[in-house]
This record gives sequence, C-alpha cells and structure tokens, in this order.
Amino acid sequence: MMLVAALFSCSEEEVGSPTIQTFSSQMDPNASGTPGTLLKIEGSNLSGLEQIVLDNKLNIAFNPNLNSDVAIFFNIPNFDFENPYNFGIQPIKFVTANGVLDSQINIIQPTPVIDGFSVLNPKLGDKVTIKGSWFIDVVSVTFGDEPLDYTLVSDEEMYFSVPTDAEEGAHVVITTSVGSTAIVEPGPGVSNTTFVDINFGFVNYLFEDFDGNGLYTSTWGSYGDAGALSVTAAGQTGNCAQYDYNGGTAFGYNGCQNNEAAAFLPSTATAASKVTFKMMVNVSAGTSFDVYLDTWAYNFTIATTGWQEVSAVLDQFGSNYNPGNAATDTDKVDPSGVLQVKVSLPNNGNANNVQFDDIEFRVEE
Repeated sequence: MMLVAALFSCSEEEVGSPTIQTFSSQMDPNASGTPGTLLKIEGSNLSGLEQIVLDNKLNIAFNPNLNSDVAIFFNIPNFDFENPYNFGIQPIKFVTANGVLDSQINIIQPTPVIDGFSVLNPKLGDKVTIKGSWFIDVVSVTFGDEPLDYTLVSDEEMYFSVPTDAEEGAHVVITTSVGSTAIVEPGPGVSNTTFVDINFGFVNYLFEDFDGNGLYTSTWGSYGDAGALSVTAAGQTGNCAQYDYNGGTAFGYNGCQNNEAAAFLPSTATAASKVTFKMMVNVSAGTSFDVYLDTWAYNFTIATTGWQEVSAVLDQFGSNYNPGNAATDTDKVDPSGVLQVKVSLPNNGNANNVQFDDIEFRVEE
C-alpha cells in the first residue's frame, strides 16, 4: 500500500492558473458586442468553468460543452427590462476549477427600432402605441421634429397622443442616451424614422406609380403631335413615365394618357371641391404643361428644376380642355366619373419633355 501511494503522488502534476490570450467577438477583435453576441476566450487552463459573473452581480448562463482547456464560448445575455444590467465597459469574472480570471467586457446598447404603430391612420389627438425594441434610456421622442410627450411601458412598447397641431408627413424618432437627434440618418442611439400617416379626414387613392401599384396599372398611349413616351423611365424611386414632345404642329395638340377604363374613385366622391389631384414631376424651371381629367384641364407652370409635387383641387380644372374656363364654369367635373388622366405639353414648335410619377387623388370624407 505504501508503494502504491508513493507511485500515485509522484504521477500528479501541478496545474497552472488559467490565463487569457484573446477575448473577442465574431465581429470585433475586442470583448465587445450587443446583447446576444457570441464571445470567445482563448487561453490556457480554462477547463472546469463554474461561473461567469457580470459586473460582480449577474450570473451569465453558459453551455459547459463549449468549455475546454483552451477556450470558453458564451453569449452576452439578453436584456431583461425587469432586471436590467448596465451597458458600457464593466468587469466580468470567470470562475474555473483552476482559479479565477478577471477581465472586462463592453456591452453595446443597440439602436432603438420601431416595428410599427397600433393605429395605421390615427386622427389628431388619438392615442398610438409604438411597438419595437431597445426603448432603453430614452432621451426624447419627436414627432415631425417637435418634442413629443410619451409614456414608456417597457423596452418594447410606448404610447403617445397625436398632437392636435400635427402636420402631414410627420415622422417619429426615438433617441436614447447613446445617440443624438442631430443625426439625420439613423445612427447610434437613434431609431429608424417611421412615417405616421395621419387621418386628417381624407383618403388617398393611388392611381398609378408605374411600378405595378395603384388603381390603374394598364398601358399608356400618346396622341396628336406626340413624341416618344416611356412608362419605364428611371424615376426618383423605381419607374416613372417620360413624355417627350417632338415639336410637331400638324394637329395643334399633343399628349399622353392612360387607356380608358372604369371610373376609379368612389361613387360618393362627387364634389370637385373635396378632391385634390396630386402628382410628382421632374422638369426644368419654367416648364409649362397641362393635366387633363377627361376633358377638364389645369395648367402647371414650374418655378424650380427637379423632382417635386404638384397639386390642384378639382374645382380649379376648366371645362373643354381649357384651364381658363375654371373661373366661369358653373358646373364642375364629377370626380366619381373620371376615366382618364392626360399630360400635355404646349404646341409651340419647341421640343420639350416631362417626367411624372405617383399620380394620386385625395378625397375628403
């Protein structure tokens, strides 16, 4: 027995203390990442991992099967709103069978994300709930660049009331402590800006966007002293239509139009004063063109170059292809019966062109 004991004691080797050579994430050479990021430690004498302690207070779960003598793998824990941890650089401790390792980790707070709103078309004063993630250490919420009162429910939910003085085209931006609202594009600490389509008491009807969307998505043709017409020209976003007048004067008129189809606006939309025509155009400053709704006409003269929106209330359209008749017309166009949208350039003998896109009709309810 004495011989056996002696042989056993001579075969034991002293195991050294654990050491770290590298501590990194898959995307960063440093021990840094957002919640959920997989981190890796490489070193020696790392076997027998018993605990990972974050900031001297939070035990981090780990898979012991991913622990070996030369490596430790673990994920930064998901954030718990009820039992939160700190973001930023903080201590982390690894307790192994061979000793304790002290190091540091940098947990990066993710940018807030807006997934959606509880009301797609809220009215002024309506309560709207925002669903998303990483609503943590919120500094401000803005609506149309104006500060917005809000109530934070959790890191995934908050709600607000649409301001009674809100204007069309407002965006909601959530800013947390890791960023600044001065950043125009979404950046660290700034949410993706999300458009809120406020219901001001009207409905928008998309007639044609030349990308396959809208109430009318068929073919277009040209007439009169027409030039080239393309409905797949490169637009501001996707396709647009481009009409080129070639300067001919044989007919004395020209234009392009959708092929006649069924009426597209609701049968209740009979008041011209409650319907607005809207369209995006790309022209040079000084360009003049007419829009016809069947035989009703309105003239647009553009002051600036580039893509821009033009609009006109339908009771400003003149009868018999003459914009000037609007002032004296006793009868106005019936929006519910409109079949065609036409775009025409003046027959002045000079070649010209206009690009147009996103034709809409706004109807007051």
